[in-house]
Amino acid sequence: MDKIERLKIFCLVAEKQSFAQAAVQLGLPRSNVTYAIQSLEKEYEVLLFYRTTRKVALTHEGNLFYEEAIRLVVQLKELNRFKTHVRSQEGKISIGMPKRLATQVLIPNLLTFYQRYPKVKVLINGSDDFSNLIEQQLDCVVRVGQVQDEYLLIRPIKPATIWTLASPHYLAELGEPKNLDELPQHFAVDYHVAKHYRELSELEFRDQRVKIPYRLLVENTEAYIQAGLAGIGIIQIPEFDAKSYVEQGQLQRLFTDIPALELPVSILLTDRQYRPKYFQDFIDWLDDLLKRKL
Repeated sequence: MDKIERLKIFCLVAEKQSFAQAAVQLGLPRSNVTYAIQSLEKEYEVLLFYRTTRKVALTHEGNLFYEEAIRLVVQLKELNRFKTHVRSQEGKISIGMPKRLATQVLIPNLLTFYQRYPKVKVLINGSDDFSNLIEQQLDCVVRVGQVQDEYLLIRPIKPATIWTLASPHYLAELGEPKNLDELPQHFAVDYHVAKHYRELSELEFRDQRVKIPYRLLVENTEAYIQAGLAGIGIIQIPEFDAKSYVEQGQLQRLFTDIPALELPVSILLTDRQYRPKYFQDFIDWLDDLLKRKL
């Protein structure tokens, strides 16, 4: 195991705060992960982690070591791209993005990109959870929400307006709320990627949040939307996703007189000056696509 591999393992353990989780993700025995960390500590004569039976945490020196290690890992990842096919129109692009953006916006329009680059493979990591560009070795990530990451380039697209919606069946059952004060008498569909249980759900608007009871908790956007369509509760989804349901009469928009929440949409990239032309063209094409569809 060379030093670069050991540094990659160290970065993953630091991010996961777990030797076991890092071993599972890498498909390695835990002993290999332990050896990698111990050899780095021995070589640099520094304690990188505080270890207990329940938790792993970076020491102060470990935090400083991580900042330098992650820079090196990213730089070496970019160097490994510099092969003959990078200069041609053949290669691959791995992108992380929310599942509904992938299925409703990117995939239906990919053929237009393939007309220009038929030999480029696009690998989509469509997940409701945040995709981690560094940890998952992705080329770019589309993020909905605030972004703070000093190691990445942030390319802002435009805000996504969040609509509040309910099905005709739900409104026939419980009536349409005329103002936010009536929401405690209604139900939301609660949504958490990690199935985090809480007593009340929340509906978010630009200037306020309102706690509201719920009858169902789901962990992905497909189930969330289907629950709204089925009349189980009020949901909030981006305008690009909601518009077709509203036009077809499957959902009705609520509280149109109250300023809606807006979430920034951004493309995240590693900070490098030289990129294959097919990749740079893909980013420009995706930027334009998202601006039009959002």
